[in-house]
Amino acid sequence: MKLTNKSKNSAQIKRAKAPTKSNGLNASAKLKKKLKASLNSNDVDAEELGFVAFKEKKEEQQQVKQNPNSKAKGKPKEKPKEKDTNNSTSSSSKTFVLDEKWSLLLARLGGSSKEEGGAALKDCMQSILNEAKRAKNKDLLRERQRSILEALINSETTPAVALPAFEKYARCLDVMQMTYELLPELKPDSFVDSPNQALNYLGIINLLDLGKTVLNAKEYHIGAGTKENPSFDYDNTRQLLNTVWNGIISSCSGVEEKVHRQVLVVLLERILPHLENPILLTDFLMDSLHSFEGPIALLALQGIFSLMQHQNITYPDVYVKLYNMFYPRIFYNKYKARLFYLADIFLTSTHLPENLVAAFVKRLARLCLKSPTEDAIIMIRFICNLLLRHTGLQRLICATAAASALEIEDPYDESVLDPVKSGALNSSLWEMILLQKHAVPEVANAARFVSKSLPVMEFDLGPLLEMKECDIFDDEVKKAAKQFMLNFERPKNFALPKTDVVTKYFDIL
Repeated sequence: MKLTNKSKNSAQIKRAKAPTKSNGLNASAKLKKKLKASLNSNDVDAEELGFVAFKEKKEEQQQVKQNPNSKAKGKPKEKPKEKDTNNSTSSSSKTFVLDEKWSLLLARLGGSSKEEGGAALKDCMQSILNEAKRAKNKDLLRERQRSILEALINSETTPAVALPAFEKYARCLDVMQMTYELLPELKPDSFVDSPNQALNYLGIINLLDLGKTVLNAKEYHIGAGTKENPSFDYDNTRQLLNTVWNGIISSCSGVEEKVHRQVLVVLLERILPHLENPILLTDFLMDSLHSFEGPIALLALQGIFSLMQHQNITYPDVYVKLYNMFYPRIFYNKYKARLFYLADIFLTSTHLPENLVAAFVKRLARLCLKSPTEDAIIMIRFICNLLLRHTGLQRLICATAAASALEIEDPYDESVLDPVKSGALNSSLWEMILLQKHAVPEVANAARFVSKSLPVMEFDLGPLLEMKECDIFDDEVKKAAKQFMLNFERPKNFALPKTDVVTKYFDIL
């Protein structure tokens, strides 16, 4: 009787069911050979293969019980090598996936969508935080931070859409110092050829605040580090800041006005308080003041004022420049609040000549007739403060009335550039009388200070600098209007009262 391949395999497996203890190793080898033979055959039963595998595993467990040291000998020692190769393969695949994810996040970071840019920056900073827990050196974190800054500088939009989201992390001291370490390497080659990259570069610096508020908060993104190797050191960061500024000032020659304006903003708000030798800025600020007009000249004047306060430099024509900055177009400049702030500080001294201060009073009063509502209120309050500081100027209020219309002539000449020669001291504040009939009640009420006794205390101009025209309108709407009586009886419906004369003699359908 002939057996098929399937029956032969089953017969062989049944003979191998009961191996003796003496020939356990030989039986295991025979089982492996039979298993290979069954795999090579075409007719294989799954139950038979499962039985062979189960039997082989059980025999290995018995061998370990009889000889525990046998597991450390022989070929089973090679299995960990396979595990290491598997681990290396999985780690390399994970690294590939992370790099691919990082590149996608950087692409969103430099895009034009504000929502995607903010979310991508948040994911990038969270990824840096997670990698910092596993990384032993800072090279990887430094490269991650570098790629984020490069994406922001080379963004499609100006300013980069993700810059507002970066402000939160820029207040962390460790992120701030690492950013200052990387900025000298990432500076655009030329601010003239690549103005958009220059503006994004300056926008990043404008978020790095080394003021007392941020330093006292002591916020960290990754950690404060150790005493031997802290993640933030003020002196080191200050040196890096000076290095960054030296790179900026070397690239400012011949740049566009918007780039020049942003350089001055960054200088005044972030750089100037921490410079090692601020007196070197004098030439740069003087050139900016005399070569440009409008916001650039105003920002340069603020820088010169700071040097006058802290470095004791002298600038004799500062009042002439300040006086000529007050013209109607300045009210449409977003830096106009700085102009009022500087004028208030420059004219604080009571030892200034009266003819100089009178020229400022007349220039402000004349501009009140041409300015927007919110600016007119600021200048009226400012004029009142100047009259309180210099009591001799109150003669401008008590000017004698003209005998006839032919004698009405204002000796003040607003076209003269020198305020001392404008003849303002011989004039009067007739503009305030005219403003008392202004259509906006807030302006009319403010101008009535000349018709009554002057206040004892000066007005605080701080809240007025932030006021807008819509705020004035909202305040007027909220005010309760006076009610005037038009009837003896309050009407309850559209019908006339019963006692009315019309209803007595006429029937109204």
